Amino acid sequence: MYRDRIRLPSLLNKVMSAADAAALIEDGMTVGMSGFTRAGEAKAVPHALAERAKTSPLKITLMTGASLGNDLDKQLTEAGVLSRRMPFQVDSTLRKAINAGEVMFIDQHLSETVEQLRNNQLKLPDIAVIEAVAITEQGHIVPTTSVGNSASFAIFAKQVIVEINLAHNPNLEGLHDIYIPTYRP
Repeated sequence: MYRDRIRLPSLLNKVMSAADAAALIEDGMTVGMSGFTRAGEAKAVPHALAERAKTSPLKITLMTGASLGNDLDKQLTEAGVLSRRMPFQVDSTLRKAINAGEVMFIDQHLSETVEQLRNNQLKLPDIAVIEAVAITEQGHIVPTTSVGNSASFAIFAKQVIVEINLAHNPNLEGLHDIYIPTYRP
């Protein structure tokens, strides 16, 4: 099932369940997660993380490209997973937790997160969780329907979890033109 989507053979032995992938995320970590609303957001790993937190509490700092779908921010908030969240959110449950002082929130322009990471103004992600349609023979991640901060999270993170979404058409490969400039104007 995954063999046509994970085309670098050395990665096939790393395939695991969402629960096992979520277990790689530890208390106190900074997590960079793909997503721009529901488009391109990882779906299984954050859900498994929220489920795990119900019995094994943990707190993380979560950075994304924008907001996640309401259900994920809500699930993570209700499970008590979030200690910090940035750069944007739209969920009413999370908003209440922010306003109550339960979750620290940095509300900033979406492009500023990566600039702050590049300039060492923010802690780099320990783990990136990226939704993808495939991994190429060269190990390149093929995003689904959004990119946002995903490429930078994958570059900066110590470890990358790639969540392959089989519901997306593999013909998305080639849609995105991702370029990370070395020098900025």
